Amino acid sequence: MEYVLLLVLVVVSMVIRSRDRRRREMIDAELLNRLEALNARVRVLEFEKLQAARSIPPQAVPATSVQWPTPPQPTVPAIVAPPSAPEISAAAPQLRPLSVAGDVKETAAVDKRDLFGIPISTPPDRPIEAPVEAPAFKTQDQEQAVPAHRVASLEEKLGANWLNKLGIVILVFGVAFFLAYQLRTLGPLGKIVVGFAVSGTLLVGGLFLERRDKYRILARAGIGGGWALTFFTAYAMYHVPATRVLSSQAIDLVLMILIAIGMVWHSLRYKSQVVTGLGFLLAFSTVTISQVTVFSLVAGAVLAGGLVYVTSREHWAELEVAGLVGVYLNHFLWLDRILRARGGPGHPFPEFFPSAGLILLYWLIFRVAYAQRIPRDDREDLLTSITAVLNSAGVLGLLKYQSAHPEWAFWALLALGAAEMLLAFYARPLRRTAFIVLSSIGSALLLAAIPFRYRGAHWSVLWLLEVEVLFISGIRMREAVFRRLGMLAGFAAAFQLIAREAVPVFSIRAVHADAARHWSTALALACGATIYWFNSEAAPRRWPQIAATDADSISLRVMSYFGLPSAAAALWVFFPGNQTVVAWMVLAIALGVAADQWNSSDLALQCDLLSAASFVRVIVINLPSASRWMFAAQRTITVTVVSGLFYLGTRRKKDAGNLNAAYIPIAYSWTGSILLALLVWYELLPVSVAVGWGVLGLLLFETGILRNRAYLRYQGLLILAASFVRIFFVNLNAGGSGQLLSPRIYTALPLIAAYLWAYERLRQSGSTPFDRIAQNAAACCGTTALAAVVYFEVRAEWVVIAWAVLVLLLLGVAWMLNRRLFLVQGVVLTIAVFARALLFNLSAATMVGSSLLHGRVACVGIASAILLIALTIAFRLRRRDEVVNPSDGWIGWAKLVISRPEQLLFFAPLLLTTIMLAREMRAGMITVTWSALGVGVFLLALLVHERSYRFAGLGLLLLGVGKILFVDIWHLAPTDRYITLIVMGIALLLVSFLYTRYRETILKFL
Repeated sequence: MEYVLLLVLVVVSMVIRSRDRRRREMIDAELLNRLEALNARVRVLEFEKLQAARSIPPQAVPATSVQWPTPPQPTVPAIVAPPSAPEISAAAPQLRPLSVAGDVKETAAVDKRDLFGIPISTPPDRPIEAPVEAPAFKTQDQEQAVPAHRVASLEEKLGANWLNKLGIVILVFGVAFFLAYQLRTLGPLGKIVVGFAVSGTLLVGGLFLERRDKYRILARAGIGGGWALTFFTAYAMYHVPATRVLSSQAIDLVLMILIAIGMVWHSLRYKSQVVTGLGFLLAFSTVTISQVTVFSLVAGAVLAGGLVYVTSREHWAELEVAGLVGVYLNHFLWLDRILRARGGPGHPFPEFFPSAGLILLYWLIFRVAYAQRIPRDDREDLLTSITAVLNSAGVLGLLKYQSAHPEWAFWALLALGAAEMLLAFYARPLRRTAFIVLSSIGSALLLAAIPFRYRGAHWSVLWLLEVEVLFISGIRMREAVFRRLGMLAGFAAAFQLIAREAVPVFSIRAVHADAARHWSTALALACGATIYWFNSEAAPRRWPQIAATDADSISLRVMSYFGLPSAAAALWVFFPGNQTVVAWMVLAIALGVAADQWNSSDLALQCDLLSAASFVRVIVINLPSASRWMFAAQRTITVTVVSGLFYLGTRRKKDAGNLNAAYIPIAYSWTGSILLALLVWYELLPVSVAVGWGVLGLLLFETGILRNRAYLRYQGLLILAASFVRIFFVNLNAGGSGQLLSPRIYTALPLIAAYLWAYERLRQSGSTPFDRIAQNAAACCGTTALAAVVYFEVRAEWVVIAWAVLVLLLLGVAWMLNRRLFLVQGVVLTIAVFARALLFNLSAATMVGSSLLHGRVACVGIASAILLIALTIAFRLRRRDEVVNPSDGWIGWAKLVISRPEQLLFFAPLLLTTIMLAREMRAGMITVTWSALGVGVFLLALLVHERSYRFAGLGLLLLGVGKILFVDIWHLAPTDRYITLIVMGIALLLVSFLYTRYRETILKFL
């Protein structure tokens, strides 16, 4: 499997080298064009200088010595004045050494920033400009045609480039396997001779063919393969059993070092990344396929040192990345073979310390090269930084893979982190990017070391301490990198705090009740919250420069929100059960005070979030709880305190975000009122809940009026409305038998008084349309509740009498206080009296045969009499001058009834009396009583001068006449017949006499 991986690695490197070659060819062509343009410009300047020396005015350049590359016509253009010096430098930029791989790509200078938003202080690259079209001065003998740059086809690339590299790779691997294979006919010395012969042939052939441009690609591939095979042959002289001819490992090591030096020297001479890359990668691969002991890996270390030297000097960043991968992959394949033979990772093996030493040596080689390296451009800077990160990943991965002593992890990470920090400070004056990368890696390693040393919550505290050390160090040193590393580490610590500290406590409390306070966990979480809030809220006000950029400002604001869950979790851990919500609300009030003090919208929003969480927790945890503290229930104490804290939160001034600060007192007071209302529901008896709500609503209502807070008035009114609704569901059904004062009376009457009090207060102080609606509703609630209590308290047949008395009282209040609202209520209740009497008293079968006081005559008669008494007040409340249009629908009719209440209060008892006479009198006396009633109504109409009343009296008489003609004459007994006729006749004569006697008076009211 490892061979396949090595082959894949080599093929990938070949593809990368091919892309580098194409880019190099394009840059070479560009440089050639620039050189030609510069040469032409220099010749023009020399010619002008010669003309000026001879005092001859500038003329056209002779055609024999000047040739324009693309002249539109044979006419030679005039020579213009020479450009200024800056123009010349801009047109012909300075040339600097370029790598063969073309890893320096010139781009326009842009504002570059590193990962932390800090500008990278690298000189801007000069742009590649179009070639200057200038005449080239050449003689006829020197004039040669420059071939145009031709893009190679895929077939040509495959045949001339890729196949030769693939062939060299296969050849080198084949010879390596040949040297490692045991042959009886050819001893170790013979194999070594064959190896050196093949490698020498490749080298010599490559050197010979490299002189001819046509075979240069093939030659350089052969040179790379020759060096690789030479190094492997020297390596095999001691480390491969089938070819061992040396007995001293030191001699073989010196030989390998000399060959590696030769490879480096040759690479520097040709400056060919292809040759160097192929040679070193093949050398790594051949060592990999034949390694036996850990000392064999010394060859890899030697190759790594040589590779780093070459890549650093020639700025071949891509090759360094490939070499780093090859070194660590080589060691991993050997380590995997060793560990699998001993049972897998985690098991000790004899080569542990030499292997660890080599891994650290790899890391040190690449790390020192990175710290000392000064890249030429941003691309090299990025690639070398990637190499640095991969270097850390490689050393940590291999050390972890071969680890057999987990207790050493703390010291290893601590040492590596300290070394990275030292190298970061070493690289700081040379290269900003290296300082950022190395300090970031060092900080991460130091943070990661703490959990391996400490257990429980203690290591979390130390981790937070290191976070704060980084942050404060960055502030005091004016080093943004440390400050930002501290913030990043703080973000990681926040998740660790919740996951490792709070979650285990939650798991315990989810299973069973846990009253333990978990001091260490709470302390760690509290430290985290303190650090987050200090860094995000206090530090920017003490050192404003740390929030100068948008990225820093946003990061600090985000960190502020990490303090909230840490603090909330700390309080939840330390104050379990019903105590948590009180602690949360105290913290919320503290956040609100801090938000006002520092004018922080973030703290204000956190205050709102924690308050909302407290509200939800009260609903879910505290209210259903039945736990007690000595003489009082826990929910009574906690919910009362929390509600008071919500009311205290209304004093906050700072809003959250872009919201209007007016929402603060409204939201917090509503929340407190809802919690108190729910507490009343949970704590009081069912029949007392409405009274509790009434008292609470009245207190809120009065407080709102006294402090001129509309939202408190509305809360009080809403709770009073809730108490009114609850009366009908609970209180009215709570009557007890044999009690002088039933619960419905002593619970409903105080509420009725509260409703009427609210009505009066709103009438005096209400100014808004809602207040006017509310005052009418409060009065109606009081009247409705009173009527309902009467309905349930008195006997069923007497309800109509009690309601009639209420009508009389309402009309009296409306007349004395001039409140038409009570007139409306009286009219509505009159309709209720009529309906009740008609549908129950006059229709119920239970009323038949009842005693005198409970019969139809007594109940309906008394109720009708009371309504007629109320009629005297109705005449004083009527408004004849009020214009009412009945065409407005039911609203018009309602206004008509209200403006003329005497009509309803007359016709309602009249109809009830008429129906009662028809139901109670025997058949022979019905007409007589109707006739007498009609005469009485007519006399009343003459007395009060009411036309509708006269029509009612006449209607009753005509009704009697009709009954006589159609019923009485045919069905009555003789005695009843003549009595009915006599009485009806007298009645009609009397009415006729009265019409004649008071004709003039009646005409005035027609």
